[in-house]
Amino acid sequence: MNHMQTHRCFFLAAAAALALAACGGGQDGDAASGDGSAAAVGAADPAVADGSAALRCPPPVRKDLAGPDIIGIRTGMTADEALATARCALGEDAEVKAGNRWLDRLETYGVELGTQTFTVRKGDHRPCDFQREWQQCEGGLKWGHVDEIVTVATPGAPGKETALGVWRTQTFREGEMPPVQALLDALVSKYGPPQITENSDAPRGYSAGSRDMEWVFDRAGNPLAEANPMFGQCRGAVHAHKGDTNARWHDGCGLSIRTRVLLSGKNPGLAMEVSSAMLHQSELFSQVEAMQAELRQLGQARRDAEVQQAGEAGDVRL
Repeated sequence: MNHMQTHRCFFLAAAAALALAACGGGQDGDAASGDGSAAAVGAADPAVADGSAALRCPPPVRKDLAGPDIIGIRTGMTADEALATARCALGEDAEVKAGNRWLDRLETYGVELGTQTFTVRKGDHRPCDFQREWQQCEGGLKWGHVDEIVTVATPGAPGKETALGVWRTQTFREGEMPPVQALLDALVSKYGPPQITENSDAPRGYSAGSRDMEWVFDRAGNPLAEANPMFGQCRGAVHAHKGDTNARWHDGCGLSIRTRVLLSGKNPGLAMEVSSAMLHQSELFSQVEAMQAELRQLGQARRDAEVQQAGEAGDVRL
């Protein structure tokens, strides 16, 4: 079996900010080998889909969850735990959008999927004037400034949706941009010394350059040494680029974290934006394998029940 998996995220417009980001995907084996099957679109939990569930902060979360986080979201959380954590971090008025598709090639066997991904976004917005601004409308809203956006991938069979990828992006307003070095120091303090750093002073758009960092861990949560043969396979699982929620993963790799700080074009000492991405590769690999097996069983059980019901409902006459 090929132990690498890749994915192109369903929410192409979802961004990632100051902490971490990630995305999930189909298998290189059965799913990505060309059978063309895609995840069926099922009905998401309404409470998750619109964030209407009563919000209690701090949210009730299991105490046994450990390891790095992005605004309190850790891999292994249930979809409800991750959503409540994101809503508490961004505020009760933040917009919530959920989807029931994340893996781009997945045989569902006719099983209706629950919430597979959600995005929480806060900033300035108002009701959209569809006659004049229809091209700028997003869900009936026109956004003036998006301060923060968090996307979480929660793949899993019904009732077993689990947060395994997180993306976050913060975009700072004029007069509120923090010092670049202070952000870099805070990230190192939070995640430890990165194995990989990349600096660019090439202007791009409104930015005067970027500062990138990457952390690569083994399954036990220990930083992987660059001399380790697994290092080359485990690095590069996610990208901390705004709007990029693609990912790939290998069985045998642990947590992957990447961050990118964009320098202000007006003052390179200030940060105009910071994005982060986080993905647990082995846990995601195991989750996708288990999810596919359970969907197969659920689908077969449904078909068997339909055959039995049809047999009991009427006589066959030839």
